[in-house]
Amino acid sequence: MTRLVLAVDGGNSKTDVALVDPAGTLLAWVRGPGCALDVPAVAALIARLADAAAASAGVALADAHAACYLAGVDVPWQASARREALASLGVFGSVEVGNDAWALLRLGAQSEAPAVGVVCGAGLKGVARAGSVAWEFPSLGWQTGDLSGAGDFLARETVRVAARAEDGRGPSTTLREAVCSALGVPSVRAVGERLLAGSLTEEALGVLVPVVLDQAISGDPVAAGVVGELATEVATMARAARRTLGGEGPWTLVLGGGLFADPAGRLLSAVRKAAPELEREFTLAVVDAPPVAGAALLGLDRTGAAAGVETVRRAFLTRSPSDVIDLR
Repeated sequence: MTRLVLAVDGGNSKTDVALVDPAGTLLAWVRGPGCALDVPAVAALIARLADAAAASAGVALADAHAACYLAGVDVPWQASARREALASLGVFGSVEVGNDAWALLRLGAQSEAPAVGVVCGAGLKGVARAGSVAWEFPSLGWQTGDLSGAGDFLARETVRVAARAEDGRGPSTTLREAVCSALGVPSVRAVGERLLAGSLTEEALGVLVPVVLDQAISGDPVAAGVVGELATEVATMARAARRTLGGEGPWTLVLGGGLFADPAGRLLSAVRKAAPELEREFTLAVVDAPPVAGAALLGLDRTGAAAGVETVRRAFLTRSPSDVIDLR
């Protein structure tokens, strides 16, 4: 029986839902708000976007397989809760749920080849696979040994080192003036005060990510240290995952997320600088297709369809941005 796949890539800032047929043809693509929500709200959001995709394609979802790969699904019970909530809606024929890093990995590496995938968006997540064995970092925060995200880490560290430069506890850095300019504040101290008062949100600090990357490339040593810490963590995660699985043969390191989608390749350059031997251990692959294409491939795998990576990848890369139905 031929089955449609409803592919879902749910991030903190947006959720992409796509309908794909068994041949890998992209039938509809809908974009909605982020899925950093409680479990019932996530299920309701995905169902709403799925209905819009089905209406656009003129198909029914009753037998569709929903392949949902979502940020914030880091431990098994989180996946189970979302899978049960989606299944209880009675909209789909079957449902699978996992972390969105698995979609990245499927898109950037052959299905059985040993590979590590690292996503650097607002958060930081690593997963790995060698043959039939899969493994992932829990990425729950400091309590599981993590940096405080990727983009989130860069933004917070930029404020921290700029504040220390301002009050004399740390070395001088161009980030001090850059933070004030980007946030429109008279001093770095004002950033802390406005965060405390609630007139500035942590989400608004995201504008500092390109600032610290630019200052690092320009040669500011403090900025380079901040970016270098994240870059070193990417390499450390890849090597630790490979040691854990111990698979033989050539390994691929698949890199994705907003920070690696940067056309200037600033974080990728920082990774190469921080770990110059990494490319002797891994073939580096930076994903160029949207992660929802990886979710589609995982769904097609589950349903036994024969569509290949390049077929699905081209289907998404050749679709005009104006064809994406934006419901945000």
